[in-house]
Amino acid sequence: MKTANLKPTSPWTRTAAFAVATLMLALGSAGCSSECSDAFDCRNDNGQPPEGERWTCRDEKCETVPIDDGSQPGTDAGTDAGTDAGTDAGTDAGTDAGDPCVTATHDATLGTLQLQTGFQVGQSVALREDVLAVAASPGPTYTLYAVRGSGATAALYSLGIWPALQSEGTKLQDVVSEADRTGTARVFQSGYLVSDGKRLFTGYTTDAMQPTGSIAVHDLATPAASTHVSAPRNFSAAAITSDVSTALLVNGGGLGSTSGDLGVYALVTSAERFPTAKVASFPAEAGASGITAVAGNGIVVLGYATPPSYVNQAHAVAPAKVSEAISSGTPIALGTQPKFEAGSDFNGAAAFGDGVVLNRGGYDSNYNFISTDLSRYSLTIGISDVAIGDREPVLAYADQCTSVVLMAPLGPDLLVGLRDKNGRRLVRLQQAP
Repeated sequence: MKTANLKPTSPWTRTAAFAVATLMLALGSAGCSSECSDAFDCRNDNGQPPEGERWTCRDEKCETVPIDDGSQPGTDAGTDAGTDAGTDAGTDAGTDAGDPCVTATHDATLGTLQLQTGFQVGQSVALREDVLAVAASPGPTYTLYAVRGSGATAALYSLGIWPALQSEGTKLQDVVSEADRTGTARVFQSGYLVSDGKRLFTGYTTDAMQPTGSIAVHDLATPAASTHVSAPRNFSAAAITSDVSTALLVNGGGLGSTSGDLGVYALVTSAERFPTAKVASFPAEAGASGITAVAGNGIVVLGYATPPSYVNQAHAVAPAKVSEAISSGTPIALGTQPKFEAGSDFNGAAAFGDGVVLNRGGYDSNYNFISTDLSRYSLTIGISDVAIGDREPVLAYADQCTSVVLMAPLGPDLLVGLRDKNGRRLVRLQQAP
């Protein structure tokens, strides 16, 4: 989601909303003498700001300011488009007189984005402004779920059967625990939503003195069995399923009773009491969490960001290795696994059939992420390890007037949330026959 994480996932939104995904948290250690040296630190330690605001570092203290107050914007260090300010910068500017986005020609479905060879557009459905993230049930009939709202008021909703979605939807439960809703700490949504067919998962963090966080686990069949699991600084997530087990993979700083440094942790939902384990350790150069996604064939994509510029990195891991790490308790050394050569930074990811799609681009001098394209990479199990295919452009950005604000798999297809002067919408993308 990140889909980050594009979301996985995971994860997508702007600094004020998500957003992916984002996405969110970059897992650097908080200092003792000061809170921050720049907006990167505030984003990394505190996650997503409240709706309509962004982080800034003033006098070594993290503060939130209105998005349009003219000061330096915060940035999501190493992740998910879901929380990125830059992906929506052109859209917001489109309401200002004299901006080229006002007069630019917008396709009714894709806006100013350009569909590339090998892919086709399916249905398009209007998307509410308050939707932070979406997830679909397993097919062939897809129920769509959403996180709506932000901060302590965020809630899970069922939106109905795709593509006949309900504008209002049915509220399932509040995302944030009662203790955190009524407490004094501020709450920041992590920006991802995951479905494993039986449960929904979404995370949040707080600005308590020691970074804390939780994952809301909503049981679709037995809502009374829903719960929260401690997950300090959770960043992105994705579900893995097999004939014998299911688990949620969480990119963050610990999960349940399993604590540790940066890494990927598993919540085994097919076992009683949801045991946890550390699945992957990051290489020494990692400075922040990153994307998490699981392709349709079960291949797992895990990421992190490297300082000082916090460029995202991603590796592909065979499902058998993940299962072995969960059962043995011995984490995978992620740096030894096949690595994506993305050719640029990226700030979101999501499964797209037997592959993953990345939102590529880079940050400008004002920490806005300027997207260049959505590109897909096929993933296959090779003779000795996972094989990563060549880059296949899916959508190209002609400008920044239309933004991708979230991504989520819909069976073998991809849902992209778009925003521009014509509003927000969900668009289904498919691989051409």
